[in-house]
Amino acid sequence: MFTKRQNKQALEETTTIREPDIISKIEEQVTISTPTLSEEKSNTIISRDVMFEGNITSNEQVHIYGKVVGNITGKDNTVKVMLNGQVTGNITCKELIINGQVEGECVSESISIENNGEVHGTIHYSSLSIKKGGILSGQAKVKNSVSHMDKVTKLKDKIKHDTPITNNEDDKGIASL
Repeated sequence: MFTKRQNKQALEETTTIREPDIISKIEEQVTISTPTLSEEKSNTIISRDVMFEGNITSNEQVHIYGKVVGNITGKDNTVKVMLNGQVTGNITCKELIINGQVEGECVSESISIENNGEVHGTIHYSSLSIKKGGILSGQAKVKNSVSHMDKVTKLKDKIKHDTPITNNEDDKGIASL
C-alpha cells in the first residue's frame, strides 16, 4: 500500500524551510520583543558591594543591596532596602519596604519593616507594617490624610437629643426617635 519512498518524499517536502523565511521570522520576533525607550523601566539598583555617596532622585523603583549615604527622593516610586542594604539619610517615596538598615527620616504613604529590617529615626506614614523581628527605634508619626477625615461624620450632630425615645404598643416593641 504505502511505500517508504512516498513517505520520505512527503516528509522532506514538509520539513524543507527556506533560510530567508527563518531570518525574516527571527527579525520580526526581535522587533516585536524589543521595548522602545518609552516602554522601558529605569529602575535604580545599588549592588551589594557598592557604596554610593550622594542623593538619588527617581520616579521608578529603587533597590538598595549595598550602602547609600545620602537622601533618596521620589514621588510615586517604591524604595526597597534589601537584606544587608544600608541607607544613612532621608527617604521620601510612595512605598517603602525595609529589610536592611535605615538611619534617618522616612516619609512614605506605606512603610513595611520586614523581619530583618531596622529603622533608627523618625517615620511619617499613612500605613505601617512591622513584621516579627523588625525593629523601629525612634519616632513614628501618622500622616494626616484629609481624604479620610472628609469621610468621617459626627454622630452627635445627626441625633436629636430633644426627642425622647417612645415605645408604643402599636409599634410592637420598636423604639423610635
